[in-house]
Amino acid sequence: MTALAHLRTLLVLGRVSNLPTIWSNVLVGWFLSGGGWTGEAAWIVGGMSLLYIGGMTLNDAFDAEWDKKHAPGRPIPAGRIGRGGVWAYGLVQLAGGIFILSLFSSAHPILIAALIGNIFLYNWLHKKWAGSVLIMGMCRALVYLGAGSAVAAHTSAIELSPTLLAIAVGSVLYIAGLTLAARAEHLRPDQPTGFLPRILLMLPVLFPLITSSMMPNDTVRIALVVVGVFGIWSWLVITRTALRRKIPIGVAYAIAGIAFFDAATVAFADWRAAVLCLGCFVITLAAQRVIPAT
Repeated sequence: MTALAHLRTLLVLGRVSNLPTIWSNVLVGWFLSGGGWTGEAAWIVGGMSLLYIGGMTLNDAFDAEWDKKHAPGRPIPAGRIGRGGVWAYGLVQLAGGIFILSLFSSAHPILIAALIGNIFLYNWLHKKWAGSVLIMGMCRALVYLGAGSAVAAHTSAIELSPTLLAIAVGSVLYIAGLTLAARAEHLRPDQPTGFLPRILLMLPVLFPLITSSMMPNDTVRIALVVVGVFGIWSWLVITRTALRRKIPIGVAYAIAGIAFFDAATVAFADWRAAVLCLGCFVITLAAQRVIPAT
């Protein structure tokens, strides 16, 4: 295998096309907690990125036997890399993320440990327990919370704003709704998606309303709320339509949409961060055309 082919295999294992959504999660957690434009935010982005890539890589290591029967095109069953190599890469990536976050950020160690624990727990259980969708959502939520905890790190306690906690809870439920909707569309394509998945999938519409209290009640605030709510609603409609037509594309859109929701969410704290989140959204959509999202 050539070096370029091996690199592509690693990128596929790490689902790196979705990586910009982790960057936008960090921006939301950081700026909603009162963070500024400092180098620490960049270190958190780097550390969380390695944790994400490591977790996704280990997903293939855990699923190697299942993929052999159900997804033979994945790197391990296709013979592009050995299972032992995938374990090694994934663990090294996780170790790198822990190293960066521990030495170059003030992210609370309990939250980082919880994120690592949830990564392993999800990879172990997701083929065995339907409720693991909540664990997957917790992994996302802990990226927001881990980044936010670094801003108020002057005490040993975990200090997080109620606004950020609300967004984190919303992200857990959104991820759960996405997974439930995708499963419903796959198993019962001729039947409408259930009420609960539809409600959970639309929760990000509330995110701009939650964070708008950070700004004075003026015309700018109202405009941002209207644009944010309408934009999120529109993208979710596109996502639901894609889920009905072709599930992998719908899932990819739903993942990319996380960065779009983050833009509408963080706009009330820092407009420059919102622009970066929109950039993450565009980059994710473009990258998904090259590297599969799932």
